[in-house]
Amino acid sequence: MRVISCVILASLVLPANAETLQRINAVTLSTAGLAMIEAQGALAEGGLHLPIRRTDIDSFLKSLRLSDPSQAVPMLTMASPGALEDNFAALPFPPEALGDLRRLIDTMIGTPVEIERRGNVIAGALMGTQETACALEGQRGCASISLRMEDGRLRQILFDEAIEVTFLEANDRASVAQGLEALRRSARAHIVDVQLSSSDPAPRDISLGWLQPAPVWKTAWRAEDGPGGVTLTGWAVIENASAHDWEEVTLTLATGAVQALEVQLYDRLDAPRKLATQMLEPANMPQMARGMIFESEMDAAPVAMDDGESFSRFTFSTPVSIRAGEMISLPFLSEQLEEARLTLYRGGSGAEHPMIAIEFENPLPLRLPAGVVTLYEAARGHAGDAMLPELPPGARDVIEFAHDTAVRVRESLSETRQVQSARIVDGVLVATEQLERRTTYRIEGAPDAARVLTLAHPLRDGWEVATEGAIPGFNDTRFAVDVPAGEIVSLDVLETRLMRSEVALLPLDLETLAHWANRLPETELQQVLEAMQDLRREEARLRQTLNDLRDQEAELVADQSRLVGLIVQLGDDGPATRDRRTRVDAIDAEIDVLRSKRAQAQSRLSEIAQTLRNLLLDS
Repeated sequence: MRVISCVILASLVLPANAETLQRINAVTLSTAGLAMIEAQGALAEGGLHLPIRRTDIDSFLKSLRLSDPSQAVPMLTMASPGALEDNFAALPFPPEALGDLRRLIDTMIGTPVEIERRGNVIAGALMGTQETACALEGQRGCASISLRMEDGRLRQILFDEAIEVTFLEANDRASVAQGLEALRRSARAHIVDVQLSSSDPAPRDISLGWLQPAPVWKTAWRAEDGPGGVTLTGWAVIENASAHDWEEVTLTLATGAVQALEVQLYDRLDAPRKLATQMLEPANMPQMARGMIFESEMDAAPVAMDDGESFSRFTFSTPVSIRAGEMISLPFLSEQLEEARLTLYRGGSGAEHPMIAIEFENPLPLRLPAGVVTLYEAARGHAGDAMLPELPPGARDVIEFAHDTAVRVRESLSETRQVQSARIVDGVLVATEQLERRTTYRIEGAPDAARVLTLAHPLRDGWEVATEGAIPGFNDTRFAVDVPAGEIVSLDVLETRLMRSEVALLPLDLETLAHWANRLPETELQQVLEAMQDLRREEARLRQTLNDLRDQEAELVADQSRLVGLIVQLGDDGPATRDRRTRVDAIDAEIDVLRSKRAQAQSRLSEIAQTLRNLLLDS
């Protein structure tokens, strides 16, 4: 027996003797939002009738597989999505005319008919209908039918409920029948009637399998914390949205991140064509094109399980029945886990209370699906809810359910820096510093009972935990802290880090030099920086002296200018003027002295700059 592909054709009428599916044998629901249906059917002379929902037809055409013992060539036949328009395009009347006899007569002008009214039969060709005056007063909407008789005479017949119209030509009767059948099919637009036939007409049983969209099955976990550990039970929430009843089917639940594409195989796709050049092109003629669109959208029951590199499957050993449109929930997995209850505090969170948590480890050789977990305890019943992520085999995760309000935690942080070694290279101070970060956790125990607090201190890039008793993890470092009832316990978590610093010394100011000089461990380097500080202090004093000398010189120049102005303004040679001239000459001497001092100070500043450079080069 082999699986063969299908040839897809289009048709309008299904054979009346077509069989339907005998039963659905198995259903596989995946977290990709698909259901894989495995069914059995009888392929009779009239074929196999498969009613498929319109929303599922693309997935059906994409994925159908057949297993036929005769190995004959199969065919799928169905009405095309444009069957209604295509049928009426070849008929002499529109779809709405079949619901209005008068309108049908008006569209069939010239058609030979036979009209019977109250026992009188008249034959002729239809000429249409027209409004007619009503016989009764107050009556409205009266009409008559015009006919041309075979001998050329024209007749009018009252159009009312008493008439019966018979189309005399077989083609016209067939057109009406064809239109009615097309309308009947279009009324079931949500269902596509697929006819499976074969080149071998012999009756036989065949197997079919196909994919169709389905709601994602969900997992709800129950975790019961008892003396022997945690009992973890997974319940699957399943919905049958397939439009087929599942009677005693083999149900499989699958996980995995498979790619599922939705492609248009049933909808009509017209390829764009270039418009031929015409002598006279119609004005404003639109050029239309269509393209393909892709979218991307208690004890457990006995279950057989298997696992791949990226998926897991759970197959119920007991057949399951779900009617179309129904939802069920049933346990599919139960496992006893070791005691893994934690009173957990995550460092750096700033929380006041630790969490009640359970550390789950997947002991099975397959993935546990993600889902909500409800925790029960013998003492207080419902203990909280949490989300369990998908766990590969052997993976661990901590699930937090509630706050332990009986325990309080306070965090405080301090940091220190200490230079371990240093040297001067080409005027640059190269220092290796050890940074220490100390986090103090102050834990107030519960008044009623002792606790073992699991403290999860976050890992930081480049830092090493130096506190004893640390248990390294992937994202944190853990400590087990015994907290007696009603007592306060503190834990210091010390983290260290070495950091290299490079500082150009020559541009440093006096304050920064003092900062580094006080931290260096080497005496020689301290002496170098202290000498630099002395030179920087002298340099600062000289710069202040230069500023003072400039201010004094400016005052003398201003005073001298004022005296010269008075001498010129008065223009006499009296005693006051002579005193002013003497003062002007004295100011010149004082300015010379100030400028000499400025030159000496500037020269000393240059010497200091050179001394600083030499000092760094010699270190």
